[in-house]
Parts: sequence; structure tokens; C-alpha cells
Amino acid sequence: MSGVSQPDLAGSIGIGYFRPAQAVTAGLKLERYAPGAALRPYVQCYWQARWQGGGGKSAGMELLHPDGATGLLFNFGAALERDGERVHGDCWIDGPKRCTARLAVRSALDLLGVRFLPGMAFPFVGETLSALSGEGLTPADALRRLELEALHERLWRAPVLAERLALLDEYLLNKQRLSERVPSGLMASLGWLQRHHGQGSIAALVDELPFGQRRLERLFQRHVGLSPKRYARLLRVAHSRELIKQSGAATSLTDTAFAVGYFDQSHFIHDFKAVTGFTPGGYLDHVQRRYVVKFNRK
Repeated sequence: MSGVSQPDLAGSIGIGYFRPAQAVTAGLKLERYAPGAALRPYVQCYWQARWQGGGGKSAGMELLHPDGATGLLFNFGAALERDGERVHGDCWIDGPKRCTARLAVRSALDLLGVRFLPGMAFPFVGETLSALSGEGLTPADALRRLELEALHERLWRAPVLAERLALLDEYLLNKQRLSERVPSGLMASLGWLQRHHGQGSIAALVDELPFGQRRLERLFQRHVGLSPKRYARLLRVAHSRELIKQSGAATSLTDTAFAVGYFDQSHFIHDFKAVTGFTPGGYLDHVQRRYVVKFNRK
């Protein structure tokens, strides 16, 4: 394969879910944990989100930004509310998303999750990822995944977090389909797109691969659940979000658009709003309010 290395994807992509621990709203506690060594090429992290301490019954809303990844989600609290709708159940496969979701944060929040790296979930979930894509959660019982419901029961009965994490390790190691190795061409393609922050054409990527675009599209539908172009857009928007958070109003949004490869401001605004639900300016206002960061305004 010319010019394309196979990266170590573990740890290269953020969870895409909550804000960093030091910035979360008082009362909401998010912690991330590394899986066992054998799972680190596949799993970003295990994570736990819980409401702790006093305060009101609601702390508002958290943005769940898409990163092209898939996860498992276990609920030990009250029913979830995402995008203004109540989500009933105990455990789900959280397939790849195309746009940001809104999670209501309340005092009864108690979640435990597994977040796979983009493209790395298929050996564990055993489903073509395009069948799991969409903006909602896929209940375990809808897929007749009785083993996930049994795992939820075992996690519920585990008295301490360390035991829960050990159960997740055990489940995933037993579930992993060794015959379903992640294709090296997919890993190389994901690495190329990540290194370029989603910039560069898919045609330029294909030029570096020993197979054509049709094969690339099939790999992404099976292992990522999104087309290469849509995944690249998520990466570009994620990169622009990070630049906005880092520089605030000190850098113009026009300069941010150029930095992430947009030469047409309207195209940048369109893609950003399609993914996040905000215009870039609206997202800057949101960041300034939620992170309570004092940006230097010109």
C-alpha cells in the first residue's frame, strides 16, 4: 500500500460524548477507564456518567457529538431523555450517528458505556454497522441480544465499579469474533482520514489504496456504518469545533473555516449546522456560556 501506514487507532479519537470532567456542570460526574490491553486496539474507553451530590433535579442538557464510533450503553437510573423524547429500556447498541444528540441531565442519571474506536465494533456486535446507524438507540431486545440483557443484570448486581469493568472486559473478550479481523485497508483509510481531519478528497484517498472506491464504500458500510464522505465530514466538523473552543472569538469564524478546508463560508455553515444543529457562531455562543471561558474579544 503506497504511502499509507496502519495507525494505532487506540486513543486517537475522543469519546465524542460529554465535555471534559473539569468543565462539566456541577453534579454531573464523568469518568473514563481504559479496557484491558487486548481490547485497546478496538475500544476507546469504558465510561461512567452519574449525578452526584445535591442540587436541583435537572442540570440541563449535554451535547452528544458524533465521532463515527459505535458503543454499548447500560442504564441503571431513570429513563433517558434524548432529543426531547423518553427512551425506555436498560441496554442498547449506540450505533454510528450523523448529527449531535441532546441528552437531558437529571439527578437520576446513572450510565455505564463502552465506546469502540471508529470501525472497530463489528467483531463484537456482529451486525453490519450501516444497519445500526441512525439517530436513535437500538434496544438489545430489538436485536434479540439476550446476552446484553444478561450482562446488564450482572453489571447491576456487581457492587463496585472495578467488578463492572472486569465484567465488560470478560464479555468483550468472549464476544470478539477472531474470524472477523478488521481489514487492514479499512484501518489505513480511517488513519488517512483522521490524519487529514477529514480534509482531502475521497478520490485522493483511493489513489493511496490497492483497491477502488466501491470496495472502500462496502468496507465503510460494514465496519463504520457511514460512507467515507460522511465520516470525513464528521471529522472536519469535529476539528472545527475544537478550534472554536480553543480560540473562541480571538479567531474569526472565516479563518476557522479556511483552517478546516472550507473555501466557501456558506458550505462551512451548512455542514456545521447539519451535524451539530448550531451555526458556527451559535456554537461559539454556546461554548462561551457552557464552558464559562473568558475569551478575548477583538
